Amino acid sequence: MDKAYELLKDLYNKHEEFKKLIDINFFNGKIRLFNDNEFDKIKSQNFYSKVEGVNEFIDLFILGYNIGNCVGTSRQLSYSYDDVDIVSGILPILKGTLNAVNEGGHCWLENKNYIIDTSLMLIIDKSLKKDFGYIEEQRITSYDLKRDKIYQAKKEFVNDKTIRKGL
Repeated sequence: MDKAYELLKDLYNKHEEFKKLIDINFFNGKIRLFNDNEFDKIKSQNFYSKVEGVNEFIDLFILGYNIGNCVGTSRQLSYSYDDVDIVSGILPILKGTLNAVNEGGHCWLENKNYIIDTSLMLIIDKSLKKDFGYIEEQRITSYDLKRDKIYQAKKEFVNDKTIRKGL
């Protein structure tokens, strides 16, 4: 799973202010790495991919494809939550990284209390949103997602336990 964390490690080692922000808030419990909660959601999903070597959603993280593919991984992970918004915008520290070359374009999930960032593999207390530099440009709310019939059909497929039993 080391490849999934390569972006976080790279930014941590190259940016002193980012490193301080991580260290202080990791220690005080306002930031944590993805843990069993997120990985259970990732591993439990029914997933279809046309990418060779990617048979399950977890494979994207194992191979490091979560980096630079925040829109896809955030949206896919959103199917495992009932209360998240899909947010897109800019995270300036990502400028110059894979698929965020110009502005630092980014996509993440937010619930009432946390930012769920599939590229950084972090769960971040929302009180730190400004400190990290997240700039919101567009938000699809959980309310909107619940009303979107296509989204709900995909969510139902992704979470259908009877499909997994048949494998």
